[in-house]
Amino acid sequence: MARILTNEKVERPSYYLAKQGLGTCRGSCDMSRPYTWTATTISDIVRKPEYMGHTVNFRTHKDSYKDKHSRRVSPEDWILFENTQEPIVDEDTWHTVQKIRETKHKPSKRGEPNPLTGLMFCVDWMFNHQTGGYEKKDKNGNPTGKYTNAQDNYHCSTYSLNKSKFTNSCSMHHVRTDVVRDLILETLKATAGFVKKHEEEFIAKVRNESKIQREDAAKTLQKKLARERKRNNELNQLIKKIYEDNVSGKLTDKRFEMLLSDYEQEQADLETSIQNTQKEISDFEEDNTRIDKFMELVRKYTDFSELTTPMIHEFIDKIVVHEADKSTGERIQQIDIYLKYVGKLDVPILELTPEQRKEEERKRKKRAWNRTYLRRKYEREKAEREAAEMAKIGATV
Repeated sequence: MARILTNEKVERPSYYLAKQGLGTCRGSCDMSRPYTWTATTISDIVRKPEYMGHTVNFRTHKDSYKDKHSRRVSPEDWILFENTQEPIVDEDTWHTVQKIRETKHKPSKRGEPNPLTGLMFCVDWMFNHQTGGYEKKDKNGNPTGKYTNAQDNYHCSTYSLNKSKFTNSCSMHHVRTDVVRDLILETLKATAGFVKKHEEEFIAKVRNESKIQREDAAKTLQKKLARERKRNNELNQLIKKIYEDNVSGKLTDKRFEMLLSDYEQEQADLETSIQNTQKEISDFEEDNTRIDKFMELVRKYTDFSELTTPMIHEFIDKIVVHEADKSTGERIQQIDIYLKYVGKLDVPILELTPEQRKEEERKRKKRAWNRTYLRRKYEREKAEREAAEMAKIGATV
């Protein structure tokens, strides 16, 4: 992004302000480089909540009015005033950008980061991105700009982290990036087509699926909320009792202060937890808002012929990859795609055309032929190794 702004000759913020005699860098700004953007500048801009229309105060503080040096305050301690100005970006876009920034994207051999990183999961664990191949070189050793067609894939991080510890956690299951991208595109095409043709049926289906998927989570939260409220009432009774015991002389002032402090701290933590739990429960009930946002997102895109990086970030919430099943002789792997706002949704898949069926049958036969070829090759090489070992033993005798 910094390179694009530099090439388009967009003035950097410090230069723009210094030119008008404003800003904190007006005395030290290098005026000979008006278009030199840096990654730090871009990072500082995209993480500001002000672009959502909010005002943020108390980013820094001083221990004393005599102190000349300001100290940064943790974002949790900032004072945020919402909707004080016209927003430049909506909150969903801003939070999507923060999620992308928090994830380290390993570039491929071509230097292109994979947008699926941070979205791939194995149950509760994230998938690691693994690149393959290399850039080809000519006979003089110079790079040609061409790359081998080695496969780019993701594998289970749980297995990778624990295999060095000799512990059996999960398994070495993996999935190719191109397979996931094709599946995402097919899912988006089917979902968008179903939404445009059967909008009312889609809304009813989302509400039904949402109710089924969130029912267990909502029950758990309701139980948690009941326990927290019960404990909060118990603390009120305990605080009342220690007051009475202190007044009657059964409890010393020192013990009273200690118990009161502990009870009040626990009560404050409980009240915060109750508020968060109530918010989560209320979020489960906001089906209409979520559906409207998804419908608006579908209407935003008119062409689903090619999967782009913005489409992945805007539509995909997470992708859960299960272990492959080879019991039938073919490798069958379940991959669950969770869309933003609506979650995992099963919609009717478009029927294949006769040409597509023919192509799928050709691929199936090719996979079967490859399996047979690799098995025979393995058996042949194994027999050759055994024959070589027997010949070596015979020669020594």
